[in-house]
Amino acid sequence: MPQLLSRSELKKISEKYPEGIPSNEIVDIFQSRGFRFSEATFRKYVQMGLVERCRRVGRKGKHRGSHGLYPVSAVERINSIKKMISGDLTLEQLRDSYFSTRQRVEEINRLLSEITKDLQSGNREDERLVKMDEQVLREVDLISKQVANLAKTLEKAENLLLSAK
Repeated sequence: MPQLLSRSELKKISEKYPEGIPSNEIVDIFQSRGFRFSEATFRKYVQMGLVERCRRVGRKGKHRGSHGLYPVSAVERINSIKKMISGDLTLEQLRDSYFSTRQRVEEINRLLSEITKDLQSGNREDERLVKMDEQVLREVDLISKQVANLAKTLEKAENLLLSAK
């Protein structure tokens, strides 16, 4: 029987891929554990909204194109999906549950973090823009806290839902 990833293994993966992880690496991780898991299955999870979409990262050099990097949380999500579908739940039930909603909320939280980083890194010479950036940062920070609370609430609801099955 395939073995799920432990918390310490997930932490090591997170440390190894701080900028994100390519899909082929994710597939390899689960296949090496004995799971039937392919690129097509991975794409299906993404299309169903169970796993966050990748961000495109350009390759160094002229005309080298780009490749997709997934947040390391995608590995954690797939680990959870594998655990849940080994029970009575189907992918469709997961998609229609708090699990999928929490995924989207976590994606919003990540995007808000990127917005904050962009605003903080801006070199603004115009004092009006600096003041505006500060105001926007305060608002984004407030929204980020609310989104984080929503994610925690959805996680609790998801755990209640799963324990009831």
